[in-house]
Amino acid sequence: MYNCIIWKMVRKEMTEEQVKQELDYLRAQKENPTGNYRKYLVRSYEYILNKSKENNTELAKTNLREMIDYVYEGSPDHMGNELVVNYQKDLKNLGYIKKLKENGEWRVYIIKELDF
Repeated sequence: MYNCIIWKMVRKEMTEEQVKQELDYLRAQKENPTGNYRKYLVRSYEYILNKSKENNTELAKTNLREMIDYVYEGSPDHMGNELVVNYQKDLKNLGYIKKLKENGEWRVYIIKELDF
């Protein structure tokens, strides 16, 4: 568990084994939550999904301030900004979203549905 916490702070690309371990962890958290990480990760995905539905596409134009408010249900903590950025990175590293810069704007695409 200690190594997992250190890895989350670094946010490196993940090997297939690390992805499997992270997904196993997230699935276990669904049944027996020990914190809010999974909840906030799911809410980050939901925000992106809702924004893509506004356009009737898999593309979402996200707004970090809006996303923070959505993820934290209007009450972010002092680390909210940094953590929401990291949740997006985690979703990307786990293969659920991708971010591309198109015409000078960052756009987020849904790759697959959540399965944890």
